[in-house]
Amino acid sequence: MALTGAMAVAANPVAAQTATPASPRVVSINLCADQLVSLLADRDNVLSLTHLSADPSISYVARRAQGITVNHGRSEEVLALQPDLVVAGRFAARPTVAMLQRFGLEVIDLPIPESFADIRDQIRLLSQRLGEADRGEEMVAEMNRRLAAISVDRRPGRRALVLGVRGFTSGIGTLVHEVLEAAGLRNVAIELGIRGYGQIGLEEILRADPEIIVINQPAVAFPSLARDVLAHPALRHFGNRIIQIDPALWTCGGPYTVDAVTFLAQATQ
Repeated sequence: MALTGAMAVAANPVAAQTATPASPRVVSINLCADQLVSLLADRDNVLSLTHLSADPSISYVARRAQGITVNHGRSEEVLALQPDLVVAGRFAARPTVAMLQRFGLEVIDLPIPESFADIRDQIRLLSQRLGEADRGEEMVAEMNRRLAAISVDRRPGRRALVLGVRGFTSGIGTLVHEVLEAAGLRNVAIELGIRGYGQIGLEEILRADPEIIVINQPAVAFPSLARDVLAHPALRHFGNRIIQIDPALWTCGGPYTVDAVTFLAQATQ
C-alpha cells in the first residue's frame, strides 16, 4: 500500500497561513512515530515522545528516548510545548488529533506499514518534513543493504505460525507476514484464512501443525491470563520448534524491522 495518499496532514486554514520551519520542533504522540522521529530528527528538535518510547519491551529506541520529555497523548500536553509539527499514528487518540488540528497545528498521521515498501515510503516522507531528507535516504539505503545481505533458507515447506497474547496471529496484509516471507518462511495463518490480524485456538494450532511456532512476547513478561495460551502444556508437543522473538523488532515498522528478518532467518536454519 502506498503511504503517500494515506498520510493525512492537517488542512486547518489557520495553519496554512503560518510558515513552518525547515527543521521543525516536533512532538510524537504514538509509539511507532516515536521511533522514527527519534531516529530521523535532531535530538534538540524532539520536544516530546510518548511514555511508551522508553519501554524496552516494546520500543526499539528505549535507550535513545531516555531523557526526552514524555507525554500521554493528551492535547493539553502537546499544546503546552508549542511544537511546529506533531506526528501521530493510527492508534493515537483520535480526539487529541482532532483537537490539535483544530488549534492549527500541523499533524502527520502515520498509517500502519504493511510492507518494507511502506516503511521506505514512511521514512522518506517523514524525513523530508523533518528537514532530514539525506538522513532518510541513508537509512533506506542501509536497510536495503542489510536486507539483501541476509542469508535465507528458501527450501519449500518451512511453515511458521506467529503466536501472541490471547492467541492472536498475523495473516496476509501485515508487516509480520512480510517479515516471515523475507526470512524464507511460509505463514501458516494464511492457510487458516486469516487476513490482517486474527485469533486462533489451541485446537487449530495443533491441527495446523506448523514446523515452527514464533512466540511474540518479551523475554521477561509478567504472568497474565492473556499469556496463558503461550505457555499451555499442549504446545510442549512442538518442543524445540518453538522460538521467541522480541516484539520491539516488529511491533512498529522501521529500519530495525530488518533485525526481525535476520533473527528469524538465523533461528530457523
